[in-house]
Amino acid sequence: MINTQAVFQRLDLGETRVAAVQSIRESINRAPDPTARANQLIHAIIGVETKYADETKARLIAMSVGEEAIKANHVIDNAEEFLKLCEARVEAFVTRAENAWMFSKSDGKQSTDNVVQVIDGIETKVAVKSNGKIKKGGKELLAHELYKKHVLEAEKPLSNQEFITVLMKQLDMSKAGATTYAWSCKKKLGEPEGGIVKAKKGRKAKAV
Repeated sequence: MINTQAVFQRLDLGETRVAAVQSIRESINRAPDPTARANQLIHAIIGVETKYADETKARLIAMSVGEEAIKANHVIDNAEEFLKLCEARVEAFVTRAENAWMFSKSDGKQSTDNVVQVIDGIETKVAVKSNGKIKKGGKELLAHELYKKHVLEAEKPLSNQEFITVLMKQLDMSKAGATTYAWSCKKKLGEPEGGIVKAKKGRKAKAV
């Protein structure tokens, strides 16, 4: 059993999955030999020596190792099995038809967008920019998932204002932007039984 927390702190890889994936990706991209750097990071994190020759594969597996280590709360029982799991997940992701565009070649370079799970409890993954911001289209997808979780499928659905607050916090939206997305979610996905609770000014929301 190994604990990767000290390594993450020493290499300054961040404390969240998004931060870890981004830090690893940037470290690899900055290196003179990206493939070698990816192999080095994998070894540094889990202690397993790898010799991946393909740059894209090495990068994605290194990013997966970082993300999965965070998900495991830094505690890994078997490093070799853990690595196999990361390899399998990368292989499944790369070979998925809908992800083909991420690995298309343009101007002799291969695109490998940073696609990660952004919100805890929401399994949907979206592409993020180099600065960690969610790429266009991702916020709408996540807003829909949050709406299903907190409004449509919740035992006690959130009021409209409460859901807007969730969008502001989880997706880093302005009040105006969150209000627009909340309206869009309601229009596209419908309302829970009994309708959405609307809060009155200065008072807490009351069910009708």
